[in-house]
Amino acid sequence: MGLLPCLRRGSERWWLPQTERSTDAIGHLLLMDRRSGSGHNPPLDGATRDRVCRALKSDPAYYIYAALTYPDPGPVELEQLATWHAHNITEQIASGDAYLGAPEITPTIEKRWRKLTDHFRTVPISRWMEDAHLWLEVTGPHVSNTWREQWPLVRSGIDTRDSTPPSTNHSVLQELARAVQHQKSLESSFDASLQNEKLEAIKQLAYGLSHEINNPLANISTRAEQLQRGEADPNRTATLQRIIDQVYRAHEMIADLMFYANPPEPERHSCIPSDLLAEVTGTFTEESERQAIQIRISTENNEFHHPDHEILADSTMLKEAIRALIRNSIDAIGCQGTIELSLQRDSENITIVVADSGPGLSEQARRHAFDPYFSGREAGRGLGLGLCRAYRIAKLHQGDVSLASGPSGCIATLTLPAQWTA
Repeated sequence: MGLLPCLRRGSERWWLPQTERSTDAIGHLLLMDRRSGSGHNPPLDGATRDRVCRALKSDPAYYIYAALTYPDPGPVELEQLATWHAHNITEQIASGDAYLGAPEITPTIEKRWRKLTDHFRTVPISRWMEDAHLWLEVTGPHVSNTWREQWPLVRSGIDTRDSTPPSTNHSVLQELARAVQHQKSLESSFDASLQNEKLEAIKQLAYGLSHEINNPLANISTRAEQLQRGEADPNRTATLQRIIDQVYRAHEMIADLMFYANPPEPERHSCIPSDLLAEVTGTFTEESERQAIQIRISTENNEFHHPDHEILADSTMLKEAIRALIRNSIDAIGCQGTIELSLQRDSENITIVVADSGPGLSEQARRHAFDPYFSGREAGRGLGLGLCRAYRIAKLHQGDVSLASGPSGCIATLTLPAQWTA
């Protein structure tokens, strides 16, 4: 048995028990309030009002609590009290001091509450407020006559009791579970909508950059190449070459952004995942040796080399995605470290895992790592669209890619549905 929010008068507090029947009624009111989602009180439907009225008439403590929280003295109809209670119970429970200093429910207190319940079953509802002080004084101080004179007179109509047994909390739990499920569905829909809007905005930006920046870049590159052809000074030739290189780098960045915003459809053909992994890893051999980084490949088993385990995929795109994950790890490590690549499969998916001994990822970097040009330099990771390309390539193959911090470093996982060839 729990407690209803405390009743307060000045510095004094009183507590009433929260029974199974009041828990069921309040649970439905909280769900109703949550579903309304508005800043004003929603209309109370007749079924909900009747549910609250039945709970009040069958539970003396709940009845007394609702009456003593009603703000106006004088007569009040039970239906009016139920409506007011429905519109205010959420705020009462959510109050910061609703349960502050709550007493421990001892066997003695429970015994007194049971005796009061048995007593009130023999008393007409119209007289419940006359003896309400007996409930309050179980857990609180003496109730003054001055306060009792201010208590409302609840008119409940015909004095009948709800003879149906208290319902279980299963219905409340089921509604709560459905509410959580609905909330998750809304969040998923919102995330998808947000992602689509972000891609559309990036697409517009990419088209604008392609038109407005590529033309000036082409002019700069052409002029630098012309000057370079007639230049005899080696230092000036090197400077012009750096200009040309940076122009091509800027052009590639715009091309990367275009790929992220509006990628081509994959051209699927047979390929062996382990061969792709070995080919891409080989392109980093010289760089990894220079930076004292060990790149190791392990596979679940050697069956990947069997022709039966060829998959249908765009091998060029997959190699780009793998290259982006390895590049991310090398940038994170810098010098002296290890990158472990593993290849796993089951009946439904193939998984490529790239684990490194770098500094790992902050929570912010993990959330935004696949956003265009997000800088994760606080984690030692680069700036650009490499990971974004990997993300888009995974999605184009109906797969996914994720980053997580491991015991040390970062773990990147590229998962693709296994479309095996015959």
